[in-house]
Amino acid sequence: MASMPRLVVEVFEHVNYQGRKVTLIESVPSTIEIGAQDIISSIKIYQGPGFNASPNYKAIFHEHVKFQGRRLVLAPGFYPNIHEVPYNFGDAISSVSFSPAAHPTPPEYGTIPVIIEVFRDIDFSGQRNVILRDVSSMFEIGINDTISSVRIQRGPNFPFSGCHILFYEHVNFEGRRLNLSLNSREFQMSFRNLRSLPHSQSFSDIISSLKIVPLGVFRVLIVVSDSLTGEPAVLESLTSLEGLEFQYTTVFINDNPDNRGDARNATKLSNILLSDFDIIWFTWNGPGHDGEYFVEDAEEEIKDFVRKGGIVWASAMDNHIIRPDGVNITEPTWRGDWMPVDRHPIKVINSEDSNLTVTEDGQKTGMFTWPHKINVDTLITDDHWVTNDPSYRKLAVREDNGDAASVLLPWGEGYYVTFAIDTRDEHRTAIAKPLIENTLCYLASLAWQTSPRQPLRGRYRTTQNSDLKFR
Repeated sequence: MASMPRLVVEVFEHVNYQGRKVTLIESVPSTIEIGAQDIISSIKIYQGPGFNASPNYKAIFHEHVKFQGRRLVLAPGFYPNIHEVPYNFGDAISSVSFSPAAHPTPPEYGTIPVIIEVFRDIDFSGQRNVILRDVSSMFEIGINDTISSVRIQRGPNFPFSGCHILFYEHVNFEGRRLNLSLNSREFQMSFRNLRSLPHSQSFSDIISSLKIVPLGVFRVLIVVSDSLTGEPAVLESLTSLEGLEFQYTTVFINDNPDNRGDARNATKLSNILLSDFDIIWFTWNGPGHDGEYFVEDAEEEIKDFVRKGGIVWASAMDNHIIRPDGVNITEPTWRGDWMPVDRHPIKVINSEDSNLTVTEDGQKTGMFTWPHKINVDTLITDDHWVTNDPSYRKLAVREDNGDAASVLLPWGEGYYVTFAIDTRDEHRTAIAKPLIENTLCYLASLAWQTSPRQPLRGRYRTTQNSDLKFR
């Protein structure tokens, strides 16, 4: 045991220094020893009493035991969420070491498909700002309603299929929009006066938000266990949205005809190679319903799919998957082990439809405004999510009790995204269709950055040292 530790490290189970805390002052070859295997989400690193003897000391967090695999090198400081860019190392730490010679892992900005310069005045003059990712409110960068000229050029991660840049009249991607595009043969474009564009309807000095849409082709696995849902037909009709292309495979995983299943056409989800897809879409009641659970055979495969960069969507879940036994279980219970619920607890409870409020996090996604403005109060919701784990970002909440109707959970390099939408009949499905379209666009924007199938991830991985953290 070190008597004069150079660094004191506190690791936390959840983001923002929540959950169980473990303190370290020396190397740990396996975090199993401290009960923290692959659960660390936030970190505090303090200078210890022996720090001055070696002021360059760093803490090194390793992906595998015995200090192997990717590594994240951190200097003294506070790191409230290592799931996110620039670190992207949450729930992935299996050993910890200390070294005076290691260089800190530099923060990575993330992908940059295009580089946008915006100017207050025409002819590229006046105040200038550089934009590299979505901006939900130009107030954040001090140029709301003042942009008069624009330059756009390819970024280092420019997609092979091209990129749309959408300028919006209002914040949170609302109002009229101006669509500017770089195709696969163009390297840059300039607009010296937005007022002079014939199709812009005088878009000068009214831009309040901006969305960058990298184009591509995305494979979606539609998972169905309840024959009542209308989602498969809607999804399969949406092969092209906002320049994004979608290819679908639909699989029915419920073979019980007495529980709205199909004995002739059903298959186990574990028979499907999930790595062939960018997105898994669980339709209404998809993982299980009415006392039956249909994905037990594929739980680990689903979590591994997300950990490696896949995206999982879930419409409303049924809270009645585990039947009461009158002894240990007194009421119907949801089962969700296809999510990392052991590390990030969440449950589904029975509920009726409710009016909703989109949160600030939800507004920033664009999922409720792009390409359609969604009135969430017209949507019909079903059983909803309850969690106190701060790793979940609530995108929309119920007005009656503040519980989550929609959440996003980063897991490894991918994401789980949910919304408690009810699509059990034609009427409910028709109401949900605009949200389904928006969701596809949003999930594609995530998958373009994270999915191992996408050209960006394949291209980017080949340039990285496997011993270092990559994004």
